[in-house]
Amino acid sequence: CEYIEKSGLDIRREDFHKGLIDRLILIWLPRNKKYLSEAEIYQIIYTIHDICNYICGEDIEEEKGKAETPTILDLYGEAYMRIYKVKNLLQKMTKDPVISVDPIIVDLGKYREKKKKSNYGEVATTYEQAIFEVTECKEGGQIVLNKLGQSKQYKLLLEYPAYKYIRKGDIIHAIIKRRLFYVYWEIEEIKAYYLPEAVELMKVHSL
Repeated sequence: CEYIEKSGLDIRREDFHKGLIDRLILIWLPRNKKYLSEAEIYQIIYTIHDICNYICGEDIEEEKGKAETPTILDLYGEAYMRIYKVKNLLQKMTKDPVISVDPIIVDLGKYREKKKKSNYGEVATTYEQAIFEVTECKEGGQIVLNKLGQSKQYKLLLEYPAYKYIRKGDIIHAIIKRRLFYVYWEIEEIKAYYLPEAVELMKVHSL
């Protein structure tokens, strides 16, 4: 409902086309619904799948007669659980103070620590905020990032199990930092985590 209202749409059959659903799933949800469990995001994808089947039922039946096309659940169910698992693990590593959104639960100790850190930058530390693409995932936790559309590399060294769920092509909107004389960068804050398929939409919509 929130997506439809903000997009100025009505709940009409013609509004539910592939481009709209792709933008909702690949861009809008990861950017706007940051604090969800894997189970919650799976339920959302399942609900979108059911709504589309209900509204576009005739079209889906026609498509089934032509060829076996994958459903929304087939395309995004497991993939979404994976990216939210990664995001949640990375947020724990960054000591994100928000534990839950519905109801809102904040770890006050982590909140005070984050607030204190935001008031001053760490000495001799370089920060980068960008949308990064995962270009390599090496055994042992070495992850190589590139800024989207650029060739400069940023190497992370992540702990188990977070790195096990990251895949080449994943898109991470984050703030990363590197201390003086350190080889590896660290994730300071995760803003959003996207599936690889989001890249083309980001280019088209300049997101």
